[in-house]
Amino acid sequence: MTSFRRPLAALIISTQLIGFTICQAHGGPTIPGVELTKNGQAKSMTATNPEDSLAAGAEIFENLTENSPELNAAAFDDSMTKYETLRSNISAQLAPDQMKRLDALLANVRKSWQKRDRGSMAIQSIEVYRLLQESINHANQPVPAGVPLLDYAGFKIKALLISKLPDWEQIRKTAHEATLWWASTKPKVTDSSLRDAMDHTIMGINEAVRLKDARLLTFAAEMELILVDGLESFFNSHPQNH
Repeated sequence: MTSFRRPLAALIISTQLIGFTICQAHGGPTIPGVELTKNGQAKSMTATNPEDSLAAGAEIFENLTENSPELNAAAFDDSMTKYETLRSNISAQLAPDQMKRLDALLANVRKSWQKRDRGSMAIQSIEVYRLLQESINHANQPVPAGVPLLDYAGFKIKALLISKLPDWEQIRKTAHEATLWWASTKPKVTDSSLRDAMDHTIMGINEAVRLKDARLLTFAAEMELILVDGLESFFNSHPQNH
C-alpha cells in the first residue's frame, strides 16, 4: 500500500471497532418478521402481518447476497421456498408494475443460480432487497429508509466486486447513492462516534472507487455494513419521527 493510502486505510480500520462497540451498546439490530437465534442467525422467516412480509422477504434476498460465495443448492432452494410462502402478502403490498419488476428480478435470480453465476445472482438478489425495502412505509418504522438503502449499497458494491472485471461505472453510481443516503440519514444520528465513523467510511468508499482499488473498496464496504448494523441498533433504541 502506497503512503498516501495508509491514512485512509487506518481511518477505515478504526470504524470496525467503533461500529462493533456501538452495535453492542445499543443491543444489536432487529429484523421485522424474523426471529433470531442467540447467534443472530435467522430462525424463522414468518411474518406477523402482510406489511411485515416486505421486510421478511427483503431479508431473504439480503441473505442470498451475503452468502452467495458459499451458498449451496439446498440453502438456495430453501430461500426460494420461504419467499413463496410470503409472495401473496408481498403481492398485496405492491403496485402491479412493482410486482412485474419483482417477478423479473426473481427470474434472473433463478437463471443466474442455474448458470452458477454467483456474482450475477448476488446482484439480482440485492436488487430484490432494494425493491422490497423501498416499498416499506418507513415513516412507521424506527429505522429510517436511508439505513436499509445503505445496507443495499454495501452489499451491491461487494457483489459487483465478485467479477474479475468489476463494472466500475455501476460501482461509482452505487457509491454516489450511498453518499446521498448517508447525507439524508446523518442529521438524525445523535451518536457522534457512529456519525463520524460512517463519515470516514463513506469517504473511504469514494476514495477507493476513485483509485479503482478493489481490495480497499471491499474492506470499506465491509466496514460500512458493520456500521449499518450500528445504525439499525441506534435507531431501534432511539425511536424518532422520520
